[in-house]
Amino acid sequence: MNNTPINLRIKFKKVGALQYISHLDLVRTMQKIIVRSKLPLWYTEGFNPKPKMVFAAPLSIGTESTVEFMDLRLSERIDPDVAVATLNRNMTDELVVLKAYYPETKLTDLKWLSYVITVSTDGATDELAARVNTALAAPEARVMKKTKSGDAEVDIKPLIRSASAVASNGTLRISCTLSADASSFLNPEYVIKYLRAATGLLTNPNLLAEGYTIQRIAAYKDDMSEFL
Repeated sequence: MNNTPINLRIKFKKVGALQYISHLDLVRTMQKIIVRSKLPLWYTEGFNPKPKMVFAAPLSIGTESTVEFMDLRLSERIDPDVAVATLNRNMTDELVVLKAYYPETKLTDLKWLSYVITVSTDGATDELAARVNTALAAPEARVMKKTKSGDAEVDIKPLIRSASAVASNGTLRISCTLSADASSFLNPEYVIKYLRAATGLLTNPNLLAEGYTIQRIAAYKDDMSEFL
């Protein structure tokens, strides 16, 4: 076995019902898929060797994504297209490899992630969009956030590169680009939490009257060039 692993990056999507499986479940699923694929895997050493996989910015439960990244260690170089076809034979329509390639970047070069938050509500008017945009443009956006030392009120505004809302056909579409840095990652759920308090969004006591979805749609390096 080659003692120097070769890094193959896998770009994949995780959508539909699979948005509700945890990252730990995803890791376990990927391990089984990768072993079944019979790719020339590079295994960790020790009493319980495992294929080496590293994921970028693990996805929160309830969020769909078309821009997920996993680095897979191989013992030898193979055609990336063969890897895509082999892996997809063991996947579903909701978990699909989109691309495989030998990267020139590190996963830590991922600094920003873009999301679309779609809010379904009878009150999705231009007036609501204006209120949301005013809140998003405020100099601060303070929310209670979980930290290593416990819950604390923090200003998430520095972690929001851009955010805007548009009302259309009974929905409010919020587009936002948030920090993906490991030391300052911002979950889009905190944007929703801030807007609940600042605008009354998603506070209807009738649970059937409102709802929202989140999808991760793009990934960038620090200079806002596409992350690959």
